[in-house]
Amino acid sequence: MKKTEISLLICTLFTALLMCGCNFNLSDKKYLERPDVYVKDGYFDIRGAYISSQTKCITIYRQNVTDRDDAEIERVAILYPDGAEEKENQTFSHEDRMVVVNEKYRYYLRFTDINGIRNRTEWSEPKKLESGGVSNFSLLCYDTHNLKYTYYPDTMELKLLGGTIDAPSATAIADIANYNAALVFQYDDVIQSFEIDETASVNLKALLPNDFLYKDITLLGIIGQKTVYNKKDTQVKDRIMWTPLSSLSIENEAGNKMDTIRLDPKYGQEGTDYSLISDNEN
Repeated sequence: MKKTEISLLICTLFTALLMCGCNFNLSDKKYLERPDVYVKDGYFDIRGAYISSQTKCITIYRQNVTDRDDAEIERVAILYPDGAEEKENQTFSHEDRMVVVNEKYRYYLRFTDINGIRNRTEWSEPKKLESGGVSNFSLLCYDTHNLKYTYYPDTMELKLLGGTIDAPSATAIADIANYNAALVFQYDDVIQSFEIDETASVNLKALLPNDFLYKDITLLGIIGQKTVYNKKDTQVKDRIMWTPLSSLSIENEAGNKMDTIRLDPKYGQEGTDYSLISDNEN
């Protein structure tokens, strides 16, 4: 074999191996492409593209990485493509103002399709605000004043004794009047927020759906929740936005802390069949 033929063969084999390696890396990518984050005066502008016409909702997550990369992940908002005002270019954006000036943040998105399949993106590059934003994280949160709920199992109520929970001020969150207080509950891997009319007394039987019955439930805390609707169709949600979570705990009537509570409604026993109809009647 001639020297030129050998060189050509080596070059061909190298190219083939390189292409195989590239194909492997592309197919092995775990996460979707990261969102774009733009620094504005007092907020971050998070932008991305709808990955599919089957997308039901998009959840935005935030992490403060000023001091470390394993800080708690915060929920920012959930967007609904069906309620978006503009969908022609298949992109979306969201302004996040729940941030502290001169601290670094990064974001990722989670896409949930109509079948319940959830896929997330890579983290964005960390960025920080040079101006605007609040000076202290606590200003963005509900102030619980270290109060605790007392749980009354017979009536399945939570009651706040000896104080009140205060919402953030309009100085910290300009549109805080548009937010409603919401409690965040968890059982197993299910975590959901529920808006409440008042914080002093909460009827859990009336508040929580049947999925939360007969399970060990944890109260994670309280948030502010704002729902934005489509301007043309006010019955269709555009997005839901949240303030940062403030932790809350529960104690029993004796004053002992309860890590979980359990809703066990009392029902009567099944009665005896007294009907007339048979399945093979005409």
